[in-house]
Amino acid sequence: MAGTASIFSILALIGFILSLIAHLAGYAGIDRPFGINPWPLHVGIFVVWFPAVIAARQLSKDFPQKDMWKAALRGCPKWMQYAFYSLFGYAFLSFFAFFISVGDGESEASTVRGFSGHWLIFYFAAFAILRSYVSVSQGDTVRRCKNMHVVEPAHVHCPECGEHVGRQY
Repeated sequence: MAGTASIFSILALIGFILSLIAHLAGYAGIDRPFGINPWPLHVGIFVVWFPAVIAARQLSKDFPQKDMWKAALRGCPKWMQYAFYSLFGYAFLSFFAFFISVGDGESEASTVRGFSGHWLIFYFAAFAILRSYVSVSQGDTVRRCKNMHVVEPAHVHCPECGEHVGRQY
């Protein structure tokens, strides 16, 4: 699946870049930043999101539910994790600002700007999760607890911090 994840991560990155262009064009008042309707980006999320969900489930299966994002993004560089959380906050604020401004002479560009904030986070999350999956599957063959301590396959608990890691199958 790592090869497939690489392909979908590239598609997610392209979707993110196109969403960013559409988002910035919305601020500039440009209705159709590519000369065509940008709404297919709305549907494109599902193309990359389903593989990302499968990869996230694989990455987080031995971790507690509350640490799902930490586990799913563990193969990403720190800057990518920070960018993900920052984009999540930005998407929330962007949609809130869009929601407040609805009715103030709404245009196609402002609607695209409102929705493209969500496109940004979904495409970037898919990109980060899939890159993490590829990185972990290629380089992290060692089992770890949620605190990233090495745990032997036969252990159910981390010998260093005592966290439950489950059985390796």
